[in-house]
Amino acid sequence: MELAAGNRPADLTEEEAAAYDVATGLLRGGVLAEPVYRHALSLFGQPGLNELIYLVGHYCFVSITLNGFDIPAPRDHS
Repeated sequence: MELAAGNRPADLTEEEAAAYDVATGLLRGGVLAEPVYRHALSLFGQPGLNELIYLVGHYCFVSITLNGFDIPAPRDHS
């Protein structure tokens, strides 16, 4: 509910909150804020932070591609 409203949920772990801050910072555009970057780096290490940044970017790429070609969400056939 909080995420859908654009708010960071209050009950996130420290790691979840840092990932949220990285993702929202990247989606706002521009350079990721230094304090956000440093905090995530301290929690995830460089390889983990790299992967998080790559995943956010990949998700955006896929979303834009699907939206650009008006590809609908798959139907549940269960």
